[in-house]
Amino acid sequence: MDGKTPVSFDSETILELKEILDYAWGRLQPTQQTMALRTTIAERIFKVAAHGERDRDRLLDAALDGLGA
Repeated sequence: MDGKTPVSFDSETILELKEILDYAWGRLQPTQQTMALRTTIAERIFKVAAHGERDRDRLLDAALDGLGA
């Protein structure tokens, strides 16, 4: 993926990615839970998934990298 090619996900994959987002969100301290950070986490998950990654642990690691969660 070159960043310009559109990527689509089936509904099952979207649900799985949302579950990972929700789990990652829950791992943060309440003081970290801002909408801007939630957007950043979602973008990280979708970016890695767009490259074909589907392993939940790797997606979670990518989402939380450097956040101290």
